[in-house]
Amino acid sequence: MKKELDILIIEDVVHDAELIEQELQSGGIAFHSRRVENREALLRELQQGCPDVVLSDFTLPEFDALQALHLLRQRQLDIPFILVTGTRSEEVAVECIREGADDYILKASLKRLPSSIANALQKRTIEQARFNAEEALRRSEEQYRLIAENTRDLISLVDVQGRFLYASPSHRSSLGYVPEELAGKELLELVHPEDRPAVRLAWGQALPFKESRIAEVRLRRQSGEYRVFESIGNWIFDETGKPQRAVVLSRDITRRKEAEEALRGLPRLIRAAQEAERRRVARELHDSVIQILSSVKFRLQAMEEKLIDKHRTAWRNTLKAQVHLEKAIQEVRRISRNLRPSELDDLGLAPAVRSLCSEFGERTGVAVDLAITKLPKTLPNEMELNLYRIIQEALGNIEKHSRASRVSLRLGREASQIRAVIRDNGRGFDPQAPHSKKGKPSGMGLVDMRERAAFVGGRWQLRSAPGTGTEIVVEMPLKSVDNSKSRSGEKGQA
Repeated sequence: MKKELDILIIEDVVHDAELIEQELQSGGIAFHSRRVENREALLRELQQGCPDVVLSDFTLPEFDALQALHLLRQRQLDIPFILVTGTRSEEVAVECIREGADDYILKASLKRLPSSIANALQKRTIEQARFNAEEALRRSEEQYRLIAENTRDLISLVDVQGRFLYASPSHRSSLGYVPEELAGKELLELVHPEDRPAVRLAWGQALPFKESRIAEVRLRRQSGEYRVFESIGNWIFDETGKPQRAVVLSRDITRRKEAEEALRGLPRLIRAAQEAERRRVARELHDSVIQILSSVKFRLQAMEEKLIDKHRTAWRNTLKAQVHLEKAIQEVRRISRNLRPSELDDLGLAPAVRSLCSEFGERTGVAVDLAITKLPKTLPNEMELNLYRIIQEALGNIEKHSRASRVSLRLGREASQIRAVIRDNGRGFDPQAPHSKKGKPSGMGLVDMRERAAFVGGRWQLRSAPGTGTEIVVEMPLKSVDNSKSRSGEKGQA
């Protein structure tokens, strides 16, 4: 024993105490000792410090070993206690052992005392280690119980066949099931049939890699409705590496998925509102402003006939006014067409693109080499609208920035997608360089084109460099958009 033991000897005969000390020294035990003869002395020594071992004679004039044992028990002191006494009956020894003594040594045979102390100390060490382990386990179980009973997440323990071994109380509040009633049932019974293959795959992948796997699953409530959960599963293996059971933690993410779905639908609503407003403004420009301007033009034409012979100056001014009015009417028509081309609603994408390119050529003097091939007779409304807006924005950028003399547009179907390629021979630019005008950020048109393509599951690419012109490629998969079809009109090959 490396530690010097603090030994308390309860003995009224000094010579007997000395014999005990000599035997301990002969046994190689490092110690220091204290001796007491009565209850009061024992209490004083215990107040000064708790000894490592108590060696006690059975009978003293005013005290005995049983009383000492009871006193230690009252003070909740778990100290090795060895009875060292003269000749006594077996009944006395049994009684002392029953009351808590660790051993019984006769004074006439003290040679066994060192080993008895070593055994008693080892026994206490083992008992203390067991107690500490049990206490740690109890605290761990208590903490786990508190977590399991108070968390909203589902905690499940399933066997290798996927049957419930344990279900946390949260199964009642989240799904409406009594946890005890789930024992023995298969976890997959709660999973939506369409999600079961994904769960089996995640479990299968977790086994060889011995890592957790995450899966989004729909779990059936007792009422029959489904909630969306994010589940993570971990297999528990034995010392040979064989799977024994799995722990599955599931968190209800239904509200999060609903919010994500609402956010995904928000751009659709915004663009729908924008197009509805554009359609309204375009209609008002056509039905109101153009009609007013046309009425003024007709009145000027009527005045022209009266002034031609009477007032030449006024007549010439009338002619000039008619020219300006005609320009205003054409400009309003162009604005109205840009806001919402009637051809797109009435005839479809191909006629609308042809009209757009024709109007671009008339306005800029740059003819568009247009080729429309293999375009389906019907296209989803969202694809038509977003593709038209991308082409419209691309031509607008060419007019404003490129200084091009040639423009080509190829539009058609390739395999399962619609592809549009717009090229110009203009001055080009560096797509990676920042572009600004008077300190204000620009390039929002490029961002809008990219977002419109992504909105219908498509892809948008820009290729350009200074002096080499610009090319824009748009690809929109037919199967990624909804099944709403465009209105009847020209949809065949062009």
